Amino acid sequence: MRAGRLTFLAIVLFSSCTRPPAVSSVRFRNQAPITRVSDRNDVPSPPKERPFPEKLYFFDAVVFDRVDDYMALETPRRAMNVNSLGGVPDSTWFTNRIGIRDLSLDEIRLGPNQYEFPDLSQGLKVTGSKVGGGSAGFIIEDGRGDRYIVKFDESHAPVTESATDVAVQRLLWACGYNVPENSIIYFRREDVRLQRNATVKDVFGNKRRMTDADVDEQLARSYVKADGTYRALASKFLPGVPIGGFAMRGLRTDDPNDLIPHEHRREVRALFLIFGWVQQTDAKEDNTLDLYVEGDDGRHYVKHYLVDFGKSFGTSGLIVKRPGDGHVENLDFEFLFKSLLTFGLWKRPYEDTPAPGLEIQGLGLFDAAHYSPGAWKSHAPYRPFDFVDRFDLYWAAKILIRFTEAQIRTALEQGRFEDPRAAEYLTKTLVGRQRRAAAFAFGQVNPLDNFHVSRETGGYRLCFDDLLVRHRLAEGTRGAPEYVATQYDASGVATGWRATSTPSEDRTGCFAGLRPSSSKEGYTILKLDTIRGDDRLSPVEVHLALAPTDGRLRIVGVRRR
Repeated sequence: MRAGRLTFLAIVLFSSCTRPPAVSSVRFRNQAPITRVSDRNDVPSPPKERPFPEKLYFFDAVVFDRVDDYMALETPRRAMNVNSLGGVPDSTWFTNRIGIRDLSLDEIRLGPNQYEFPDLSQGLKVTGSKVGGGSAGFIIEDGRGDRYIVKFDESHAPVTESATDVAVQRLLWACGYNVPENSIIYFRREDVRLQRNATVKDVFGNKRRMTDADVDEQLARSYVKADGTYRALASKFLPGVPIGGFAMRGLRTDDPNDLIPHEHRREVRALFLIFGWVQQTDAKEDNTLDLYVEGDDGRHYVKHYLVDFGKSFGTSGLIVKRPGDGHVENLDFEFLFKSLLTFGLWKRPYEDTPAPGLEIQGLGLFDAAHYSPGAWKSHAPYRPFDFVDRFDLYWAAKILIRFTEAQIRTALEQGRFEDPRAAEYLTKTLVGRQRRAAAFAFGQVNPLDNFHVSRETGGYRLCFDDLLVRHRLAEGTRGAPEYVATQYDASGVATGWRATSTPSEDRTGCFAGLRPSSSKEGYTILKLDTIRGDDRLSPVEVHLALAPTDGRLRIVGVRRR
């Protein structure tokens, strides 16, 4: 008995002293990475509409969910809907656009819109009054028979929300999200054509016939130019049956295509960095929308949208006087305690933020110098953001850094800012925030990416980009980074092959003389270490195998650690 205990103790001590495995236990199938998932299986009837009890929602977000989290002791986990390269395949939630290909300025200019503007050749045919939200608005039908919600800027903040909404809509569409078709329109009072069947519906659901007095009451709250022209945001009705926003956590249980908990979807988590970039602080379930739609093949399924972007670019901070927009939540215990303990002497991180909106029409409290990507906050806690990890941020940053200054400016121009200084200021600010976000996210992982393999005499060559070097985000650091590659077989046993590299003149790193391991299908694992000065970053594993079609070595997966 004593000998058995000593043996057990020896095993425990030996196990605690052994090194962790050199490579992870993850292995990938010998196939091309998945680029599209099948989540359009037919759903015969619409799922139940999800209500939005606003007060209960915010109480849960601020109080109950936080207590629940502390008691649940949840362990972090990586996003569940990624492919073998760590990317998000196309789905009813997300379509890869600028992250995988260059978008033309014309594509950015039009975005998701079928037409650049509604057809107002027959006037503004009003069929009803907008319900919900804080701004005035109508429901109209244009000359093509398409229906739009028309929303107006507040008279004390002209241009601000309408221009912001359209510009951010174009940027989010380019990132890959589903968004409505939005555009800016101009009209005069005499252009309004009140239809006979137009009704007004109050918040209790009571309807009555809409009158010219109702039209005038709405317009009286809205921004009008000196020449009597009204400006508005026109948002085209989305196709399908609305069934409410998508839950912050869990699944829509009556949708058989909804298989990944929303808080573990990478494209939802990663909105933390993307919303931080454009300062969309109004992140909440009510600003998402699920629609039961019919596809071209007759199948029915649920499609997931983001909506309402007018509280971006610091406009909320300007309009509702929130100087800490993007820095502090509506009820922020961290800020409350710091202020209390220092008797109000603690300098808040947003103090001295410039307010160009006070001088330039259409701008809010928005700059690059005060933007801290990892510390950004929305008005209220948004549950998926609590699960975001460095791999989600890395994926989002790869999308953001691909926007050129010209593409950003083109998106902003669609907001039709009336002061030309506004689009120019926002362009420079977004570029500054883009680079801050990318430098932060790329600094959390080993940012080697864009791997490709080519055959050469005597073996294969693996080349890649170091995204900090590629986008000149590492300038100022001492010396060039060094890359070290170590080869392992499918069992994780080192083969003895090792190579080093540094960035070439075109800022690309390469390893030559690579041969497949002796494992089945030539399965090979390359562990890539990056050394920057005195820092050795967490490795990236590139998994390769011989393709059954042509026998060439190809990349089947990438694992970040």
